[in-house]
Amino acid sequence: MLLHEPYPNDIRVSKEAKSLIESGFEIHLLCLGRKGEPKEATVNGIKVHRIHIAKSFAWRGIWDIILAIRFTQPLFYTQLKKLHRREKFSAFHVHDLPLAKTAVKVAKKLSGVKTILDMHENYPEALKVWFQWKRNPIIRIKNSIFFGYDRWLAYEKWASKHIDYLVVVVDEMKTRLASLHNIDEKKIAVVTNTESRDFLDQEHIEDIYDRKDQDFILAYTGGVGPHRGVDVAVKALKHIENEQVRLEITGTLSTDSRIWLTGLAEADGVQDRVVINGYQPFHKFFSYMAYADVNLIPHNRNGHTDNTIPHKLFQGMMVGKPVLVSDAPPLKRIVDITASGLVFEAGNAEDFAKKIQSMIEDKQVYDTLGSNGKKATLTGDWNWETTVKSLTDLYKSL
Repeated sequence: MLLHEPYPNDIRVSKEAKSLIESGFEIHLLCLGRKGEPKEATVNGIKVHRIHIAKSFAWRGIWDIILAIRFTQPLFYTQLKKLHRREKFSAFHVHDLPLAKTAVKVAKKLSGVKTILDMHENYPEALKVWFQWKRNPIIRIKNSIFFGYDRWLAYEKWASKHIDYLVVVVDEMKTRLASLHNIDEKKIAVVTNTESRDFLDQEHIEDIYDRKDQDFILAYTGGVGPHRGVDVAVKALKHIENEQVRLEITGTLSTDSRIWLTGLAEADGVQDRVVINGYQPFHKFFSYMAYADVNLIPHNRNGHTDNTIPHKLFQGMMVGKPVLVSDAPPLKRIVDITASGLVFEAGNAEDFAKKIQSMIEDKQVYDTLGSNGKKATLTGDWNWETTVKSLTDLYKSL
């Protein structure tokens, strides 16, 4: 496996590797290294090999430019060839688009090594979204030259055609690749971001929230960015008359994002009903979901969110609480199929508020939605134990 990020960190990498190891495969991971991490280590059963290039934010930016110039990372290229001479890999599994060409170039020099590109998201569209909030003029110039949508869309097409197999997270992305790049759907496997049933076997922190009687807690968990729609959740509070409805935002966010959300809350006079918890240790996230009343995924609609799905949808369903999601196609499709929550029009704070109000007013509907989500993930098909079969079957077919 190749990952252009440090590890451990990526939940999808961990789940896929764990399942492949349990199926009898030996997994190595070539990734970036953080300061102080050993060059080689075994983590979660994965033999991890680290490249220490991102010594600072500036150095990471320089190496990103080097990769983007010809879509090849020279240090990963050299190290992958070296590792292959020692290990004799059967396949290169690339996590996300950046290292795809690097793996293809190495594989072409070898005999019988298959390449698999695991598209965690619609990368060209994601680049547009990720850079929306960048204010540094130098970074903005760099991004416009080296990380423009058209360049990366052309690279995505090249990679899709030269890779042996593609793995995507939702049916919508499979359809997009097939139609946009004329890719045979038979070479595309869907491995969605469902959660393992043992997600429930975690520490329960019952006092995770400062909860008072009659409080109704809306939980947003995860990173905060311009495509996440957290602003819509803040704006919706002014349309909900019940002042015991509170929004708790838990996850990594920049100082600019915190100031922005706080400003929105103050402008609407709901600052006392918005709690920004910021970064929290990973082991707490289960409790932030389990002890909320509704788990939110208020994604704005764009080419990125219309072609991916977050792990937290299935985590929120698994804890037995209703979810409220925007009408981004993958979110709407799954919530409609499982009847595990309600769907609001993306970007529409009044519709968001209306759906929350309906859950508060109809306890029977509220309970049924939560129960449906838990049933779909524990005894239905919407869990990792079922989903991962697409991945293990692909590898066994090689």
